[in-house]
Amino acid sequence: MKPSHKLRKKNRQAGVALLIAIFSMLLIAAIAMALVVSAGTETSLAANYRATTGGYYAAVAGIEEARGRLLPSNPNTISTLAPLNGAYLPTNQVVYIVNPGIGETTGNVMAKYPDNQYAHEFSIAPTKTFINSVWVASNNNGPLYKWVRINAATKASLQINVDNTGLGAANNSTPLYFDTSLVPAAMVVPPVVGAVPAPTSTQKQAYEVTALAVTPNGSQKILQYVVTAAQYNINFNAALSLTGQVGNFQGANSNPYHVNGQDGSGSAPAVPGCTNNAATLPAIGVDAGLSGGNASQTNQQYVINSLPRPDHYIGAGAIAPAPSVSTITTTGALATPATLDQVIQTIQTNADAVIPNPPNPPNYNNSGTTYNFGGTGWPTDMSATNPKVVYVDGSFDLGPNTGYGLLVVTGNFHYHGNSGWKGVILVVGDGSATFDGQGGGNGEFDGAIFVATTRDASGNQLANFGTTNFDISGGGGNGIYYNSCWVSKVQQPPSYQVLSFREISQ
Repeated sequence: MKPSHKLRKKNRQAGVALLIAIFSMLLIAAIAMALVVSAGTETSLAANYRATTGGYYAAVAGIEEARGRLLPSNPNTISTLAPLNGAYLPTNQVVYIVNPGIGETTGNVMAKYPDNQYAHEFSIAPTKTFINSVWVASNNNGPLYKWVRINAATKASLQINVDNTGLGAANNSTPLYFDTSLVPAAMVVPPVVGAVPAPTSTQKQAYEVTALAVTPNGSQKILQYVVTAAQYNINFNAALSLTGQVGNFQGANSNPYHVNGQDGSGSAPAVPGCTNNAATLPAIGVDAGLSGGNASQTNQQYVINSLPRPDHYIGAGAIAPAPSVSTITTTGALATPATLDQVIQTIQTNADAVIPNPPNPPNYNNSGTTYNFGGTGWPTDMSATNPKVVYVDGSFDLGPNTGYGLLVVTGNFHYHGNSGWKGVILVVGDGSATFDGQGGGNGEFDGAIFVATTRDASGNQLANFGTTNFDISGGGGNGIYYNSCWVSKVQQPPSYQVLSFREISQ
């Protein structure tokens, strides 16, 4: 009996072991299947993420192409297109940048991928202008977006009620503008004369830039920026402005040298499409207050008494009948060291050349170092048809050369008799800004020159403008002539700043 009992017990143990083995195999199989499913899910998620990310960056690439081509300085600019070349972009005008792939055309791209988003924002049928992407010429080896739309922003399209008059359909005919004079800067509905917007100088039109991207797996992404032209808002009250206390003033003694506030009075190259018809300004503008050169005289009296040839200073506010030296009040970006410093930073950020590069740290007085025209980092392609924005962190010597554009010097400025500049020069020195020149020659400055001391000798920003100096020995060239066309030309939008950004659900 005992052997039989042992056999049955052994069989029962063997059966339990078999069940455990089967259960273990099933568990391992289940885990393996879960791993396979998980791996597949992760692969799908990774693929979806890649497609979504790829679509996102393709749409961003399209928007950035449009944002860059809005600039007049871009070699592929679209700013000359009829809808974008007027006073403003009407709300019933739309510009499309189309990026057809191989075998596609503009027509079938728009038919296959219609812009349904526009109908959600506007209740009007627009007039459409189509241009090709820059990538079409290279067999479309670029980003996979299909089109980018540029249109005027309105209260209804952005769903923002900026003036508390509602979001009605009538708002679709009135474009929005971005006003940098407000604190903080904000969207506004500009004044309207008749049916045409009449914005102030600090109000720039806001555009919607919308892009559709399609990835190879068919997924789509729509992104939208709201952008506006960045602006310097530099307005001049004289051909030559000397702000703060005039510490030293020595006028040129040669007969050819003049300073003239009459618009276009010099011999600068004409700016295509611009007419010099601005109001005549003073030849020299100074701040009210006592002079540092002679504490018993005002800045105005001191400068007038220091002119070797008073009748060579022509312009508004002339005193019986010359010289034209007036007390002015600077406004806008030139009003205070703080506002001027802010625009200087904007110029530095968007400059074609920053010297030295990399730039010095903040609050660093580099005026003891002098940089020269044509030195390292200087834009070699500067010309009358291609003016540049140059930021010099330190003192600068123009030499016997002619430059074109917007020049910022954070130290002292020195020029020679054959030196010249067409555009704007801002000398904003540390400690004491000095504009000085020497020698004879035929150099000429056309545009406007502004001299101010905005920081102390340690590089700290001043609450009020400090002492400035103006010292011309010898001939000093042929002088300074106000030219509104060149002032405007060199202040073209340096970029289109992004005001808002969103992803649009399909």
